[in-house]
Amino acid sequence: MGVMVQGIPAAPGIVIGPAFVARWPRLEVPHATVGPDEIEAEVARFQAARQLAKERTSGLREQVESRLGSVQAKIFDPQLMMLEDPDLIEGTLTYICDSFLTAERAFSLRVLEFRSRWLDATHARVMDRVADLLDVQLRVLETLIDIPGPEFAVDVDDPVILVAHELTPSRMVDLDRSRVLGVATDAGTRTSHAAILARSIGLPCVVGLGDLSYRVENGVEIILDGRRGKVLIAPSESEKRWFHDRDARAKQAEKQLEGTIGEEARTRDGERIGLYANLELPADARAAVAVNADGVGLFRTEFLVVGKTAVPAEEEQYEAFKSVVDTLAPRPVTIRTFDLGGDKFPMFLPPIAEENPFLGWRGIRIYEMMPELFRYQVRAALRAAAHGQVRLLVPMVNTVDEVQRIRAVIDEARRELERDGIEHAVCPLGVMLETPASVAIAAVLGRYVDFFSLGTNDLIQYMLAVDRGNAQLSRFFDLYHPALLMYIRDAVAAASATGVPLCVCGEAASDPLGSLLLLGLGVRSLSCTPSAILGQKRLIRSIDLGQVERVVSGLLDAETGREIREQMVMKLGDVVDLAAVDADNNLSPSD
Repeated sequence: MGVMVQGIPAAPGIVIGPAFVARWPRLEVPHATVGPDEIEAEVARFQAARQLAKERTSGLREQVESRLGSVQAKIFDPQLMMLEDPDLIEGTLTYICDSFLTAERAFSLRVLEFRSRWLDATHARVMDRVADLLDVQLRVLETLIDIPGPEFAVDVDDPVILVAHELTPSRMVDLDRSRVLGVATDAGTRTSHAAILARSIGLPCVVGLGDLSYRVENGVEIILDGRRGKVLIAPSESEKRWFHDRDARAKQAEKQLEGTIGEEARTRDGERIGLYANLELPADARAAVAVNADGVGLFRTEFLVVGKTAVPAEEEQYEAFKSVVDTLAPRPVTIRTFDLGGDKFPMFLPPIAEENPFLGWRGIRIYEMMPELFRYQVRAALRAAAHGQVRLLVPMVNTVDEVQRIRAVIDEARRELERDGIEHAVCPLGVMLETPASVAIAAVLGRYVDFFSLGTNDLIQYMLAVDRGNAQLSRFFDLYHPALLMYIRDAVAAASATGVPLCVCGEAASDPLGSLLLLGLGVRSLSCTPSAILGQKRLIRSIDLGQVERVVSGLLDAETGREIREQMVMKLGDVVDLAAVDADNNLSPSD
């Protein structure tokens, strides 16, 4: 049996092949000084190298824009801003002029100071920015000194799975797709620039694997599952057959699913289920239309702040929102306001020392710290609503007072737009049910909002005290925990009692067995990744909802989540064609 390593899924796909461990030599710039009469020339060397680095970065940006689109190209904007950062530039010049250091040594020392400052922040989004800084450093030093490439200690004529500690955005763009089957990295998060690029180019990718690059050797066969975030080292023949079969079934299912695009998501007993799309980037809107989604149930807006040193302008947000609204029209688009804090902490927010970031400044609490962050986004959403149906969703709301403050900001923004003669429209307001507190008072919140969105990811995290970003704790992250199911059932009941629509937008909504569980608990709207919608539609059309509800109801007195999951697989075999359920949901020896 092979050794399974759990990481964070970054880009879907299953690949099997030899590992190639890319070990970039440690970048060491020797300590060297110049004479007073050489300072001017050294400053000129640095400025010339910086200018050339800007030109090369702009070239990469144009290359990505032509291949992948304007949103993905913005990934390189933070690097261009770094190359113009007065603090970085002046600090380098000070080292040259006052300490008589060479340009390469001065710049490297200044970069090291930035890197240390950012890594001390410990926020994943801040640490992701270190990869951008490394890109900038390498591009400047390429002109000043010779930069060693990775140590190619294995014949890479045959396609390989690239294993590395981390990948910078430019290295991801430069990968030869004919020679690289997939990417596995020790560091990184799903929202890192390299991960976003991997999804855009369709390259299976798993990040956050800890020390994989030190555990695997060149040439050792591995299996990379980008959807489940797993890497299997030295798999057995039976494990390889299992993954081969699963991959073949998935590809065959994709072809069969194309026939369901024009069909309704209606159960055999006539219940219409809403199937909406989750979007991470505006470009994802086309994928939602391609699978005939009922609309957008969750448009994450954090892409607007990735790597930014300033609050994104209202106009930039408006253009991004409008592009999605135009693409989806006349279907509704639910825009979630910035869900910052926790593992998402852009550089423009003041540094906060927090031992428990997920229990600190998150979501709506951030808006109190920086009111313009929320106001600009509300104005942009109201303006986009003039072009189609827009719903505004706010994260991490726990009290009625918070809803009333949100309403006040929205009302003020509407008055400003009306006074300035700017076209806009009303947006229904919804809140995320993602903490035990919000679910417990959902019946009260329902009197003040227009809709609910239940986020299973955070609800599991806060109910079970499990960091959802910690791969080592993944076995404790249990959708089927009996307490969680009771909370979801209570949330559905509260929404029904108050007449407020409820949609589930967490990862469980994209998971076939998870969606059956949700439907059995009374959920009637699901928001999934676009790639999951057709599979979910086929599954929904194959079930008798009344039977599913009876099966799930009979499992709520089970004592463990594993028991519930196993019983669902067994008992729903009599209700549903489980061939329509993804192989992830069939217990396997590798789980």
